[in-house]
Amino acid sequence: VDVDALTDVLALDESERLALADPLNDVLALVESLTLVDVDALNDVLVLVESLTLVDVDALNDVLALVESLTLVDVDALNDVLALVESLTLVD
Repeated sequence: VDVDALTDVLALDESERLALADPLNDVLALVESLTLVDVDALNDVLVLVESLTLVDVDALNDVLALVESLTLVDVDALNDVLALVESLTLVD
């Protein structure tokens, strides 16, 4: 096993996770701020999600799982967000 190559792969994987963390946290923060279908906040969520052009499938699934686990969001607004996020096909 080439230790240097393995280290490079691990470093690359870690850097990808760090790069995705901030925009995904922004999406979650905006979703958490939604009250009774706040159209402006919902549009902000969509803009942020659409701006993630290098999202891989696992990261997108993580966003969906976290959004689904939120309990402080109006159900109708949450369903709107989930439907729109699930319709996006931004894969690496």
